[in-house]
Amino acid sequence: MGEGQDNRRPSSGIQGPMRRREMVALSAGALAGVVLYACGGDEDKVARSAAGPTTRPDCVLTPEQDEGPFYIDLAQVRRNIVGNRRGVPLALALTVVDSETCQPIRDAAVDIWHCDALGVYSGEPSEDSEGETYLRGIQLTDGSGLAEFATIYPGQYPGRTTHIHVMVHIGGRQNEGTYSGGHVSHTGQLFTSDRRDAEVFALAPYSRNTAGITPRNDDGVFRYEGGSRAVLSLARAGNSLPRDGLSASATLGVNPSVAPERT
Repeated sequence: MGEGQDNRRPSSGIQGPMRRREMVALSAGALAGVVLYACGGDEDKVARSAAGPTTRPDCVLTPEQDEGPFYIDLAQVRRNIVGNRRGVPLALALTVVDSETCQPIRDAAVDIWHCDALGVYSGEPSEDSEGETYLRGIQLTDGSGLAEFATIYPGQYPGRTTHIHVMVHIGGRQNEGTYSGGHVSHTGQLFTSDRRDAEVFALAPYSRNTAGITPRNDDGVFRYEGGSRAVLSLARAGNSLPRDGLSASATLGVNPSVAPERT
């Protein structure tokens, strides 16, 4: 599944109406992204441990990207978002900084959501997952601007490369495990690497996913909405095999005082 090889799995036996996400994926190539800057990692750059911010202190603004069709205002504050989903463990560390001052932002609510190993999102009737809440959650940043999640490596679905959706809320508050208020200072996506995808997707349950594999450079959002500046730094957990887990990290530069304009 690496570069220069056949990047397609067998076609899915499930036909029928195109789901909303597939329509969005097909139209993503026509979008022109806002030209902004971002703190991010290059493909397969070694990730730091999930104990603090990444080592890229540049005061830069992370590019806005498409929210996608599957956001749910779940508002649940929880570190472990795996639920009942099987997959390669992923320790995700995201650091939020002020893009003007480089200072870490405390109590920013980092809201993430992504699909499971077979490309399915929770909470969607069109996905046959209505009422489920797996792989969604919010963490508030600490004094170092750090929010950490325990999740699994995302899968893929037709027309999109592997990604994690992220939204940063500023100025709200946590109360009894839920988050409310404030405003959104960033909406974007974080991308893995083709190399790590190939390693992970060869393993169960990812190997049961019949969707075609989409490399990063064939993904409309990655190519046209600044995806190369929103890449996760990825590393195996210690010297273990991929199936034993990966760590991922990125720094999100945001303007905490305003909600960005969307194009």
